[in-house]
Amino acid sequence: MVGASLAGLSAARSLRKQGYDGRLVIIGDEPHRPYDRPPLSKEFLAGTIGEADLALETEDEDLQAEWLLGTRATGLEPTDRAIRLADGREIRADGIVIATGAAARTLPGSDGLAGVHTLRTLDDARTLRDELARGGRLVVIGGGFIGAEVASTAYALGLDVTVVEAAPTPLAGPLGETMGAIVSALHADHGVRLLCGVGVKGLSGERRVDAVLLEDGRTIPADTVVVGVGARPCVEWLEGSGLVLDNGVKCGADGRTGLAGVV
Repeated sequence: MVGASLAGLSAARSLRKQGYDGRLVIIGDEPHRPYDRPPLSKEFLAGTIGEADLALETEDEDLQAEWLLGTRATGLEPTDRAIRLADGREIRADGIVIATGAAARTLPGSDGLAGVHTLRTLDDARTLRDELARGGRLVVIGGGFIGAEVASTAYALGLDVTVVEAAPTPLAGPLGETMGAIVSALHADHGVRLLCGVGVKGLSGERRVDAVLLEDGRTIPADTVVVGVGARPCVEWLEGSGLVLDNGVKCGADGRTGLAGVV
């Protein structure tokens, strides 16, 4: 299993349930055991639940698996089904499950600028939670699910919150324009400023962000910025493996890829 989050854990559970009793190795680039991600932008960010509440494994669960955590996969050799790891090791297998999921998209030009965050992992949530505890002005770039949840959570914590969404209506894609408009009204009713139909030109600040620059010329002061502009599939480690990559891994309806034994 390459990927130690919900998909990798679920696949491992299914294999054991269906009678597979062979060696089972679960590789994950994060150092944490599998945890639930949705609460990261809500209850965990608000501090109403702790890390123990995020655990996806039960206390008595034992998959008799080898967990290689904090170890990133860097390549797949198709000939002998060998997975190359960042620490130099290789793991050979009879079957491989690709469950590396996605990573948060970042805003170009924001690297190295303090106060700018994405929210995808437990470590992201820890850092952002500490940041929000300082209070001040938060600008959320992107009015999707992550952006909307972070905005409402931060406002409840007492921050001054502005959401910038490039589309005319937030969440119109997954929810439709009618429900998207209702979400907009809820934000407004609860004191969150929502700026729709305008894109972000960039960020300003020397070492730390101090404002978000909009394409229409406006400047939104910010002490903290959360970028919630979607996710990208984590498939770069599969380049050169022979798998067909197209914004993900091309596979059949049953999950089979073009390489035997790789799903």
